[in-house]
Amino acid sequence: MIACFILRIGLLLLAGWIAATGTLATASRAETPVTLYLFWQEGCPHCARARATLAGMQAESPDLQVVPIELGVSETDDAVFRAVIRQLGIDSPGVPLVVVGDAGAIGFAGGGFSQRRYQTLIARCRAGPCPDLVAGLGAPAPPTAPPEAGLGPISLPWIGEVDLGALSLPLLTVVLAGVDGFNPCAMWVLALLIGLLLGVRDSRRMWLLGGVFLLATGAMYFAVMAAWLNVVLWLGAVGWIRLVIGALAVAAGFYYLREYWTNPDGLCRITDGARRGTISRAFQTLVEQPNLLVSALGVAVLAIAVNLVELACSAGLPAIYTQALAMHDLTMPAYYGYLLLYLAVFLLDDTVLFVAAMLTLRTAVLSGGYSRYAHLIGGIVLLALGGVMMLRPDLLG
Repeated sequence: MIACFILRIGLLLLAGWIAATGTLATASRAETPVTLYLFWQEGCPHCARARATLAGMQAESPDLQVVPIELGVSETDDAVFRAVIRQLGIDSPGVPLVVVGDAGAIGFAGGGFSQRRYQTLIARCRAGPCPDLVAGLGAPAPPTAPPEAGLGPISLPWIGEVDLGALSLPLLTVVLAGVDGFNPCAMWVLALLIGLLLGVRDSRRMWLLGGVFLLATGAMYFAVMAAWLNVVLWLGAVGWIRLVIGALAVAAGFYYLREYWTNPDGLCRITDGARRGTISRAFQTLVEQPNLLVSALGVAVLAIAVNLVELACSAGLPAIYTQALAMHDLTMPAYYGYLLLYLAVFLLDDTVLFVAAMLTLRTAVLSGGYSRYAHLIGGIVLLALGGVMMLRPDLLG
């Protein structure tokens, strides 16, 4: 009886000692800060996204110490960055670069991918030995508080004062898709098909073939933009991609303005008269095809082929938009949701034109003035956004 009592007391004391030891170990581990170094640079939109993500992680984990190191300010910090790159064996240096212990992660990808990567580095540092690589190479200069992003109005040529910071992502989507939708080089194909369909006098065939054309056009455009978006997300740390897209947008803007001044008739020069004749005959053959299934499949294939060629006339706008979209830290469903919104606005004018023609049995004729002013508006938008993409990309992020 006494032995049993002593055994119980001993077990209770042992359990209490184990619990206390575990609590103290946990508390000691929680009190040990994990230092995370963030190498960033002013004007880098992916750096801004990384900083925002790390700020949220730091708020959830008080023992996480984030040390931001801005490049281009201190030669000492720049030398430390180059040494870290060599130690980590990174062949293509870039920012943002996050270093925890002796491991690092370069670039920033949306959809929570980079955040999970950061959490993995932190957990690895807490679990075992975590030598401080950055501190061993030289103490960085005191962190410089990044300046607030200048989201005030800026002066753009021909437009005046524009507050791009107030232009939210949904509004930017609607504006760019609306301008892109009024592309005269693509609308002539729909106008041609409508003219051929009105000669059929078969309501079911007219609605079906026109609907197939719009759906095929939308599917092709969505696939192209989704591919561009994934490429931009994958190459998020490569700054020259943004510069190339901005430069191409500026070049396209100058081309649009040149068309406004030198092409008053608004003729699309991507497809010449001979090719238009070939396309017209192909559509006519498909519209008159007795087999409705063959006709629908042919219209879909031809719509994709023709619109891929005509995409060269307005590739700058979707390229700028996908780059701007990638600057926001969203989930993949949200990214695709914005692409669908862009697509819906892009096809709105085509859909209205088609439905009106089917209901009134009359086709609208696009005048040269329409095409000319579409070039003017598109040129101004491309020039403005291309310049912002190269000089102040943070305004779009």
